[in-house]
Amino acid sequence: MNRVEITRYGNRNWAVWLDGELLAVTVYKKGATAVAHALIRISTSAGKEVHHVILAA
Repeated sequence: MNRVEITRYGNRNWAVWLDGELLAVTVYKKGATAVAHALIRISTSAGKEVHHVILAA
């Protein structure tokens, strides 16, 4: 099971986490959301179950 999360990273950035590991840091939340959605699409097309959580400050 994969878990994708988006959280604040510092004061201005957004982090994308995959199973608790930092995958990407973006300046805009929209960019982090795009990365997360791409991961979800790839995982679900490969037949894996994905749980996603968006946590915003």
